[in-house]
Amino acid sequence: MKWIGLTGGIATGKSTVARLIESRGYKVIDADQVSHQVTQIQSEGYDRILSYFGEDILDDRLNIDRKKLGQVVFESASKKEQLESFLHPLIREEVQSLKDKYKSQGVAVVFYDVPLLFEKNMESDFDMTVVVWCDAATQLQRLIKRSRLTEVEALLRINAQLPLSYKIKRADFCIDNSGPDYELIQAVDYFLENL
Repeated sequence: MKWIGLTGGIATGKSTVARLIESRGYKVIDADQVSHQVTQIQSEGYDRILSYFGEDILDDRLNIDRKKLGQVVFESASKKEQLESFLHPLIREEVQSLKDKYKSQGVAVVFYDVPLLFEKNMESDFDMTVVVWCDAATQLQRLIKRSRLTEVEALLRINAQLPLSYKIKRADFCIDNSGPDYELIQAVDYFLENL
């Protein structure tokens, strides 16, 4: 089974590319979805996060409010590291279970949509890595619009990740998402045809 890491920067369109890949019949494991699963109410991840961060990060239904939690961790490197130490082992375990399931089903290619692929030095885990990128101005505007952030808040989140230029240099393949949707669709199809 070919195991492909799909990553990018925040608001570069990685999730859009993942959906396009999935719509072409490929299996995609989404790290963010797995993260949601391992932090549902009464899960081990939920309990760990709550015991460390307190009830201020909950919404009215007692779910973890990701925006509140995001504000806390993006302003403190040590709190971000603590959150990752709770979540990453649980996510890895669940992803391995899904990977094993697909392998046993004879699936030929599986993509893992993972935001922190290069930040966590995971590239050696994959047969190939793919980076979705766009120019800096487009990234900033998309993030402000998508997450209803101020420019300062958006830049904090962008700067919390490795620069896109670094990821592009280290990737096996890059998909440019700076232009219109039809160009992105063409780029994804070109990549899949040449896989």
